[in-house]
Formats: sequence, C-alpha cells, structure tokens
Amino acid sequence: MRVRGLKKVFEGSPPVVALDGVDLDVFEGELLCIVGPSGCGKTTLLRILAGLEGATEGEALMRGRPIEGPGPDRVMVFQDYVLFPWRTVLGNVLFGLELKGVPRRRAVEEAMKYIKLVGLEGFERAYPHELSTGMRQRAALARALACNPDVLLMDEPLSALDAQTRSYMQEELVRIWEETKKTIVLVTHSVEEAVYLGDRIAVLTARPAKVKSIVEVNLERPRNRFAPEFLSLQMKVLDMLREEVIKALSMYKPRSS
Repeated sequence: MRVRGLKKVFEGSPPVVALDGVDLDVFEGELLCIVGPSGCGKTTLLRILAGLEGATEGEALMRGRPIEGPGPDRVMVFQDYVLFPWRTVLGNVLFGLELKGVPRRRAVEEAMKYIKLVGLEGFERAYPHELSTGMRQRAALARALACNPDVLLMDEPLSALDAQTRSYMQEELVRIWEETKKTIVLVTHSVEEAVYLGDRIAVLTARPAKVKSIVEVNLERPRNRFAPEFLSLQMKVLDMLREEVIKALSMYKPRSS
C-alpha cells in the first residue's frame, strides 16, 4: 500500500483537518504499527485504507490502484469486534465465505481451519455472549482471516482486554501473523504493544496528522519486554509522542491578560 499527500477534512463549523500531508508505505508481509497522540487521526487513516472513508486530497493506493471503497483484498478488525450476536462462532467465521459463494462443505472446512488457528476449537457452536472478551476478539480475527485478504487493518484490537489477556493476545497475534504471512496494519495507543508487535512503527504528529517518523524495530522474536534494547526503543517512541502532546497543549494554552 502507498499513501501520498493524504489530507482529510471533516466539514463543520469550523472544519476539522484530521490528516494533512500523510506519506506512508506498507510493505508486503510486514506488521506495521501506527501510534500517535489521542485524537490525531489514526483511525481516520485506517478507515481510508479500508475504503470506508474518502480522502479530501492526495492518494491511497493498493498495489498501485486507487482505493475507492471496501474490497476483498482488505479486511478491517474493529476495536469492538462487531460479531453477529445471533450467529455462533462458526456462523460468524462463515459469513464472509458465504458472501463469496463458497460451497458449504468447503466453507465449513475453511472456517474450522481458522477457528483452530486462533485457538477457539471446541467453541465453534458458542454464541458471542457465551465468550470472554478475548475469545470474541479471536472470533473476529478468525472471521477476517477466513476472507483471505491481502491486508488486515486492525483498529486497537486489544484495547478492551485486561493487561494479562492483552499480553497473551499480543503473543498469539505474532504467532498467527508468522503462520499466515499476512500484511497487518495495526493502530494502537500502547507504545509497548507497538514495539512488541511491529516490524516498523509509524509515529504520527498531533492533529492534523502527518508522519513524524518511521521507527525500525530490529529486535529478534520472541521479544523480551524487559531487555534494555526493548526499553530504549520504547522510550524513543514515547519521547516523540511527548513532543507532540506538548506541542498540541501549547496551542490551547490561554493567553495571559
């Protein structure tokens, strides 16, 4: 994927400029994390890549072609899972395959493959309300993977989990990414999560967002969260974000009389 000069303005009184001149490349097979100050436009950028929002200026390309709407080559995993409550885990994972017209027997085989991959084997007949929060997110991930997209776009997929479950799910996400070789673009508020998961980290500025820096994460997997190299990289990204937060706050600092 390639983004060049991307600008997004939400009309209103006054208009809100969410993105202004974003340039970004997403390489095939990588796990790219996007971080930035709260409200800077991370989710807006992801929605444009998914084709759920249109850009005001600039271009977003998928394999050289303009992104003009949703497509089977891109699937978005939302923060709140968006599972169908009236469908079982199997029914939810089957949904995309049914839309594609995959024959029932083959669709069930494919769905079960991904249910097993995310560790939900034995829960395929359970309904979302019978699952823990982490299990619901696994089901949403299995549903996305079953569609066999080229790119998974993930909007803070682990933010609703408790700390222990979140740490475990980060490990599971890396395992699934290594097994599927999918390209993943993941938005997160957690710098530690970005350093643990990412091949690269795109650090956005305060709104209106543009790319402040691309940080390469040259750490072997599995990653040790307490290793000096890990902590040093985490502090480097946190310092960048702190600069942006201070800059944003200074813009709203009341003038002295």
